[in-house]
Amino acid sequence: MTGAALVSIVAPEAEVHAEREVLQGTWRSVSGRREAQFIIAGYLFAVHFADGEVYMGAFQLNPRARPKTIDMRIDEGPVHHRGKIAHCIYEVDGDTLRWCAAEPGTEELLSHFPSIYDTRHLSLIFQRQQPRGAKGGTPKVEG
Repeated sequence: MTGAALVSIVAPEAEVHAEREVLQGTWRSVSGRREAQFIIAGYLFAVHFADGEVYMGAFQLNPRARPKTIDMRIDEGPVHHRGKIAHCIYEVDGDTLRWCAAEPGTEELLSHFPSIYDTRHLSLIFQRQQPRGAKGGTPKVEG
């Protein structure tokens, strides 16, 4: 399903900054087809999959879209994905992050979260490695 229901309103920078702060830190997958670690620092990301694949790049958020969107530009990773944008959706509930990516390089915009077992999309559920506010806390990264 494509994103016909997505809101096209661009969020103000202050709203984007606040949302980016919520995402900062290290997340480990707890459910989904692939085991991964997702690291967000400023506006940069790294995804380390258990099979050895690593993706790195920058992202742009739209917290006003429904569902919320994160467009991830892949600067480093498998050759067939380098230089492409992965249009993703996400939601955060406390220390749980639900994230789903469309195939990098396609214009597909997801309008809902598919099952974590859907083979057409990579849909993962992450848990924050160290909960916000815990001793030592998630380091604040300006970006």
